[in-house]
Amino acid sequence: MQKAVSSYICAVVMNLSVLLEQYQNSPLLFWLADRLTFADPQKIFLKNLQGSSSEFIVSGIFTHPECQKLNHLVVLNDAEDAAYFHNTIENLTNALDLFYFPSSFKKRKNFKILNSSHVMLRTEMLTKLSAGGDKKIIITYPEALFEKVVLPKTLSGNIISIKKNDTINLESLMELFV
Repeated sequence: MQKAVSSYICAVVMNLSVLLEQYQNSPLLFWLADRLTFADPQKIFLKNLQGSSSEFIVSGIFTHPECQKLNHLVVLNDAEDAAYFHNTIENLTNALDLFYFPSSFKKRKNFKILNSSHVMLRTEMLTKLSAGGDKKIIITYPEALFEKVVLPKTLSGNIISIKKNDTINLESLMELFV
């Protein structure tokens, strides 16, 4: 039974990689990648996509050579759509620079109760984005985009780096926290 399950999982992974490769080699994906590399910002709307085809297209664009240095922002209808989209892209690409950017609050109407895990996800994404470097995919929804965020300069000025075997002055560290 266990051997049959592992064979099935291998077949599914292989089929996903074959399918992703077909998307990556599609002439329409090359056309789309070409449009995304124009000097002027492009607003592209894809319609009539079924199932996970939008995730395959974004994964294909993310791995396309023409789009190597581009950051990608994907805005979905709501938190649930964004979370599912993020999980699918993560499974397809195994990308490390893939970020889910959620709203900071637990409830839509109550802006007093913060969701600490969401605040952490937002901070991680903002930190990585302000650091520059490799391309990134940010997956979010309108409600999360409307929240104010800290300026990159302020964020980088408030990061405390502690490494293994560092000698730490607790008093100065406490001052930084305060």
